[in-house]
Amino acid sequence: MPKYWVFKINTKRGWEFGRYFRSRAPGPYAMGDEGWIKSASSLRYLREEVRRGDVFLCYETDRKQVVGVARAASDGRDVGMGSLVDFCPPREAVRLENPLVRSPDLNHILAFTPSRGRGTVQRIEPDEFSRLRRTMVRKNPAQAQALDRLLGR
Repeated sequence: MPKYWVFKINTKRGWEFGRYFRSRAPGPYAMGDEGWIKSASSLRYLREEVRRGDVFLCYETDRKQVVGVARAASDGRDVGMGSLVDFCPPREAVRLENPLVRSPDLNHILAFTPSRGRGTVQRIEPDEFSRLRRTMVRKNPAQAQALDRLLGR
């Protein structure tokens, strides 16, 4: 069973997920490095829990929206090893035509609440993701097949 995560970025710091989704990279795409991810809990998740095949929601914090979904193409890695996780090639990911917005779409997800912390990588529980998946399909019916292909049925 894959685990579910949110990968948070702030576009005001000079990077946005559009760069990933527009990339023509044929293979895995390096995400995050030691200079980017500093949260102790995020580094621990990457080092100890993130595994190849896990699902990541791509969240832009300043815009308060999930813009897409990708799979981990590698296990998470420790500092000193370059990127800390690789995402699947962009052609395999799904950039949502209608992003999920913080309120009301994400209100039930603890990873988006202050009590869970402010780290780049946060865990999403399976029951939370089940509801999120239904919301993604409801808001993006034309992408239902692509989401099924990425997430499995």
